[in-house]
Amino acid sequence: MSFAVKVRLTYSCPASVVLKGRATACMAGAALVVHHFRNSGPITPKGIFKMANGMVQSTYRKRIEGLDSIRFICALVVVLFHCGVVPRGTLGTNTFDYLIGAALRSFFNGPAAVIIFFLVSGFCIHFPFRDSATVDLWSFYSRRLIRICGPALSALVVWKWIGVRDGIDNPGIFWSIICEAEYYLLYPLLLRLRLRIGWWPLIAGAGLVAYLLAFSQVPAIERAAGGYPAFGYLNWLIGLPCWLMGCALAESFGRFPQPATIQIWLTRILVFATSAVLLIIKSHAKSIYLSNPFILNPFGVVGYFWLGLEIAYRREVSAPAFLEWAGKWSYSLYLMHPAAIRLVTLQPWLHPIVSSHWRNLFFVLCSLPIAYAFHLAAESPFHRLAITATRRLKSRVLTPT
Repeated sequence: MSFAVKVRLTYSCPASVVLKGRATACMAGAALVVHHFRNSGPITPKGIFKMANGMVQSTYRKRIEGLDSIRFICALVVVLFHCGVVPRGTLGTNTFDYLIGAALRSFFNGPAAVIIFFLVSGFCIHFPFRDSATVDLWSFYSRRLIRICGPALSALVVWKWIGVRDGIDNPGIFWSIICEAEYYLLYPLLLRLRLRIGWWPLIAGAGLVAYLLAFSQVPAIERAAGGYPAFGYLNWLIGLPCWLMGCALAESFGRFPQPATIQIWLTRILVFATSAVLLIIKSHAKSIYLSNPFILNPFGVVGYFWLGLEIAYRREVSAPAFLEWAGKWSYSLYLMHPAAIRLVTLQPWLHPIVSSHWRNLFFVLCSLPIAYAFHLAAESPFHRLAITATRRLKSRVLTPT
């Protein structure tokens, strides 16, 4: 008995199964199983089905497992960088205690974690469009800008209300949020340029512009104590090469070989150690040319290869469920940890802990529930609003007038 089965799976419409000739019920069921797993949330490379006719159907992934875990870890590194592990002078004044304290303060490089954020952001933005030539501007802008700006503005209101910062001359952590919003606005143009010249010429050009900016703004870098966001409204230029590398990775991640467990852990240790060494160099080197604007973009290259290996590792090894869950509200943790510190210090009954040697770790621990509460109250509703707005705009475009 001969028959042919054609299964068509797309992003925008349900799977259609066209049966030519006589097909058995089991064949239709197999097609429905493929359709179910194709549209039931996070899909990994393990989603491969052998159909009754011997064909192998690999599902087309909507998202990559493990990236949420990396988001949470990076957000936690930023919190530990800002809060510190132990207050200065806590461990004593002798040489050994001083070295231990200095090492603990150098473990967590917050600016390097932001570079990884940029890479992950570029990856996630381009991943759905990696085979596309155009982007629906209204739906893209509505979803991305509502998603990022809504929680950020809400957090800014909380900051202002509890007195985290009185003015807007120093945006604090919001500098990276502003950069992200500018990258979203530029993405449709960048996508067109990528079709003409490719990602890596774009990355090289953006890197050249970033270094020209850094070399021309040495006094501004000195005023910012060697910080990465030293360029005011031009900050987005300094981080653009890293964000573009994330876009390039969205097309090339499949080329990375799957590492063994020992290999991925050695790579993680190497990346973490590299970030710590860069923080030590920035903190102790006397040359301004060893500050963050000059040394963190090369770290983005390290992050590019590390993320490629992490994605390849998740082909067969699932990410920890807790870290994946925590990654869902890592944006709230990034936004709210300065407010959490302020809220804790405003409570008189917490003064004994706040004035103790454990206050830094206490700030870190308090940041977690406060961030999760903000996620439920602000970030999650704005996320749902972004999805609703996108769907309505798409339906309005598809509905004939």
